[in-house]
Amino acid sequence: MARPLADYVKLPSFDEYKEWFKAFADMKREDGILQITWKTNDGPMHHSGMSHRAMSQLTRIISLDHENEIIIYTHIGDNWMIESDANGWETYSELPRQRFEHQYFDDTNLIKNMIFDLDVPTIGALPGPGFHWDSAFLCDVTICTEDTRIEVPHAQGGLVPGDGMGLMFQHYLGTKRGNYYMMTTRQVNAQQMLDWGLVSEVVPKGKAVERAWEIARMWKRMSYENRCIMSDLAKRPLQKLLVQDLKLHTVSEQYGSMLRVAAGELGDENSSQQDEKYISRVNDWRYATEEMMKPQTFESWDSMPANAAAWFKKVEAGEIENPYVFEHSNEPDWYNAF
Repeated sequence: MARPLADYVKLPSFDEYKEWFKAFADMKREDGILQITWKTNDGPMHHSGMSHRAMSQLTRIISLDHENEIIIYTHIGDNWMIESDANGWETYSELPRQRFEHQYFDDTNLIKNMIFDLDVPTIGALPGPGFHWDSAFLCDVTICTEDTRIEVPHAQGGLVPGDGMGLMFQHYLGTKRGNYYMMTTRQVNAQQMLDWGLVSEVVPKGKAVERAWEIARMWKRMSYENRCIMSDLAKRPLQKLLVQDLKLHTVSEQYGSMLRVAAGELGDENSSQQDEKYISRVNDWRYATEEMMKPQTFESWDSMPANAAAWFKKVEAGEIENPYVFEHSNEPDWYNAF
């Protein structure tokens, strides 16, 4: 073969970008099947401006590596993301450029990169309940365990639910049902998700990742070219949806936040819109109790932060057990959220 004038551009290798993102994801690849396990350092992912950006960046990077033939997204431990890093939003709050980049670029890229950059089959495997479930539900196939619960929690914190999850609720659940769950922050359980078209399968606890690998190996029996084309067809409905509505949703959340900032109403639980670090105080309670599975009322909506605080006091006193202790396992001694 004659020598070309210039060679292919050298892109980062698997070992290189695996190292780049080691604070936010564990990655392993076998026979072209790439498993991405979200985390923060050596424990569960604590949602932050940094993790938010890393998730979209990683999706773009792995899309450039053609050795990644099938991709599985999951989360470390027995649950999906439940914690926020209360100290991880400082740059997010800096005006104007930092906040603009986080809300205008990162919010959008987290969603669109999953659908427009990845040309190979994808599987989301939820090992349990949690929030910020975008990457799992944007996959071609989504599997969850029988105890999984999800929600769009923004409105109860005074935020416009425009980061893409509300849009997916409208798409998967239908307009009226999607609006209701988006606007009241009520949780959806695994059986409802299966019945309403949010997930593909519900499996026993501890079996989500195992089932994802089984499906991935099944797809490997197809030719590389045909399974890529199949995946493009699977993504097409979401591609059309995102072209029409994603930027409107993300900009609406940004606009609502900026109005509250301008009015001086962004802050703690007593403000009309809560800052991310205050929202993080209630996460364990929302999944450890059944309160968010019920239709919300004025009283339950208004008393939610106080009820969560009272629940935590009982946990600290040893009166009740917090089932999400592992979710705090990677918080070092110096970490003090408040």
